[in-house]
Amino acid sequence: MRRTCLALAAAALLAGCSSSPEPETAASKVVTMGQLDDIEVGHMRVARENGFLTVNVALNNSSRSNQTLFYRFAWLGADGFPVADEEGWKALPLYGKQAKYLPAIAPTPKATDFRLEVHTR
Repeated sequence: MRRTCLALAAAALLAGCSSSPEPETAASKVVTMGQLDDIEVGHMRVARENGFLTVNVALNNSSRSNQTLFYRFAWLGADGFPVADEEGWKALPLYGKQAKYLPAIAPTPKATDFRLEVHTR
């Protein structure tokens, strides 16, 4: 009986270790740098066009009030380190209940990943 329990525990442990990692979600790419009031970051389309990483991010202002989203992209290489100079903050007005797409293109073909930093205040 004890051997059976040990064998089952070992099998469960090995099965847990062999599972593939979770795919990255849009939320894992977004870093909130302060408050993010009433703006939802939705799905992201990521592609490589003409050698450059391109991103299209769905945004939704869930309130009836106008909001201003402040954002910047950090462009990362395969090693996870920045491959371009830090961008300045940009402002994007979103009217009440407005849905909008935010497009971006990496400044260098070395970029293989990105992080979107956002805040509203």
